[in-house]
Amino acid sequence: MRIKAISAESRDLKTLEAINEEAIPANERCALSDMIATGADVLSIEEGNEPVGFIAIRHYQNLVYLAYFAVRKDLRSKGIGGRALMSLIKLYPEKQIVAEHESPDIHCSNYATQIRRKEFYLRNGFFETKWHTHYDGTEFEIICSRPDFDADEFKAFSDYIATIVSDHIPNPFSVIAP
Repeated sequence: MRIKAISAESRDLKTLEAINEEAIPANERCALSDMIATGADVLSIEEGNEPVGFIAIRHYQNLVYLAYFAVRKDLRSKGIGGRALMSLIKLYPEKQIVAEHESPDIHCSNYATQIRRKEFYLRNGFFETKWHTHYDGTEFEIICSRPDFDADEFKAFSDYIATIVSDHIPNPFSVIAP
């Protein structure tokens, strides 16, 4: 498995957009070409020479924000995603990599999936932060590749991202008193 940066002209972009369509819920999805156009890095996850998933990230100071992450449906639960996350952590050892996943809600029809996603990240090098965001009608838990999550930097990143993407802004809040 390898991770490779792609551009808007990449021959693999169409394949990755199809994975994006299949994997990311419509209300949360952004076209990868739009991500690239607004300054995000899109990284292809490859097995052999075949793209099997992607990671879309944004950089800000000492933070790498994992905006989107997906593996092709027929290849999930085969270790590809975990290896990709570990590769990402190794690629940016001095930075905190921050991601979000839906906060598990026992009343949701996809509760089991929410729990699996959370456990996946925790198994693969991420830590709970006790910080959350809420947008697009959904609450998300913030997780970080380091146990010492820098909430102030994430808040500054949120302000920065609002200047680029006006309709999808993380607004962090703590579930414990600071």
